[in-house]
Amino acid sequence: MMTSIYLITDFGTRDYYVGAMKGVIGTLCPKARTVDISHGVRKFNVRHGAFILWQAHRWIERGAVVLGVVDPGVGTARDPLIVRTRSLTLVGPDNGLFWPVVQEIGEFEAYKIDVRGTGLARGRTGTFDGRDVFAPIAAMLACGKSPDDLGFRKRSMEVLDLWRVEKGDYYVRGEVLNVDGFGNVVTNVAWSEVRSDEAEVFTSSTRARARRASHYGGRGLLMIRGSTDLLELSLSRRNAAEVLEVDIGDRIELRWR
Repeated sequence: MMTSIYLITDFGTRDYYVGAMKGVIGTLCPKARTVDISHGVRKFNVRHGAFILWQAHRWIERGAVVLGVVDPGVGTARDPLIVRTRSLTLVGPDNGLFWPVVQEIGEFEAYKIDVRGTGLARGRTGTFDGRDVFAPIAAMLACGKSPDDLGFRKRSMEVLDLWRVEKGDYYVRGEVLNVDGFGNVVTNVAWSEVRSDEAEVFTSSTRARARRASHYGGRGLLMIRGSTDLLELSLSRRNAAEVLEVDIGDRIELRWR
């Protein structure tokens, strides 16, 4: 049976990096199918990568391997990681990238990849673990190897919390987790926290009034229920992030009338 390997990186598509990883996979496990989640994660931004992966994971077929390389610590002491869950196996650096997905799925087993025992140490450059370690391990898993064959059990993995919000009777404060390609501002505020049809929106430099809407075609600043049940702020055919002067990682507050 063909196994899919889903890739998410901050590599972009200008350089050869993604192609090299796919070449390694194709060489070691020709029957594996590779699927791109995104290569547009903000450079070095593990939180952004973790959020994009969290958004996508529930639509990945059961039994697939996820290869995630957002790895600003490449070459440092951070562990190379395999995580086995009941639905997915994840391969990449132990830096929090996988934690939001693992937290939602539930039970997991974590492994530190045995780079020496798998023979990967000989060709490891120290600057491209995506090609030298993580892609080969993902290919081995897709072609039938068990995590127990490839690493040592770990008691824990790096934790990353995307969901910290402050809320009161008349306000909620959260974080911008993504600005999508249309300029929609995706927050970590659950849609269930939207308590009114109108709100005042405060950022570090702007203030605006928004109203609840069921689609992107309305007038003015809109509070939209996004496709993963999070609050998005949108402007029809305009870039809401530019108007609100916010970017990924910025704080945002909504106050109810």
